[in-house]
Amino acid sequence: MKTLRLLLLLVLIFPFIAEADNYEVSVTRKGSNLYKIDGKNIYVHTRYCYSYVYSENAFLKMNGYSGEIIFLDSGGKCDVKAVYGPSEQKPGKYTVTINRENDDWYEIWGKGIYIKTSGCLSLALGQEAVLSITAGGYGTLYVEGNQCMVEGLYSKMKL
Repeated sequence: MKTLRLLLLLVLIFPFIAEADNYEVSVTRKGSNLYKIDGKNIYVHTRYCYSYVYSENAFLKMNGYSGEIIFLDSGGKCDVKAVYGPSEQKPGKYTVTINRENDDWYEIWGKGIYIKTSGCLSLALGQEAVLSITAGGYGTLYVEGNQCMVEGLYSKMKL
């Protein structure tokens, strides 16, 4: 009876136990700390991950917004900062302040939106830029006198 009371007390004190969700995915490295889930418009942003993989099977273990990715063939394991899915934005031109997170990955400051570019060399930190977006989510980022091709806009996903 004491065991049952103790168990009931513990359940009341700790009403939930954090449980990680596991996903079996195939990923390809798209840039420094940036991996794309093959066949999906979803990016995995890692911390200090140096695994150069192409269509490699992996386990993505997530707990809310962060987690880890384990590469099955190469045996590498990396912390996941966040997972990002497409962010729908109305077509148009926007003046934005951007911060470079990694190669070809910029945050729009204060908006929770991230820009995936191609071949953009700007080291922007609090840099004002002009973002031109078309109906498909593609466009151009004008920053520091340069033009960068925009492949898409993304926001964090909670898995």
